[in-house]
Amino acid sequence: MNYSSYLLASWFCLMLGYSQATVREDLKILMDYFNGSTSSDISENGTLFLNMMDRWKEDSDKKIIMSQIVTVYFKIFEIFKNNTTIKKSLENIKEDMIMKFFPNNTASKVNDFEAVINTQVNDVKVQKKAIFELAFIINDLSSKPHLRRRKRRQNRNQGEIKQ
Repeated sequence: MNYSSYLLASWFCLMLGYSQATVREDLKILMDYFNGSTSSDISENGTLFLNMMDRWKEDSDKKIIMSQIVTVYFKIFEIFKNNTTIKKSLENIKEDMIMKFFPNNTASKVNDFEAVINTQVNDVKVQKKAIFELAFIINDLSSKPHLRRRKRRQNRNQGEIKQ
């Protein structure tokens, strides 16, 4: 490893450590802010998401439930966006969640995700557009697993032909 590669690797490790420390500090700020509610409020009726996460084992399944959980957190963050006490912490945590949820972090994917979250389902025009697109969405949902299996079978068959 040359000097510049070592320096770059060290910088990334330092930034990652800094990022994790910042997130921990921001989480502590949020925990302190919401500590005004009694702990019995939190323990009532079990956990909100943690038990669900235990039931979703496969990565593809986990990605589905995580997208819904992230949506809930983004909605909560939106409610408190003008709260000066926790605003910066919420922004930092949201940015960290975006980086982890969208590893390739393309702005268009993040914008699309937030647009879906902010869709006004009570708007009649939105309802009509959604119903019009429903057949396409259902078709897209049902065709993906089928194509993966088919492609896998084709790859196996091609491997057998080559031998």
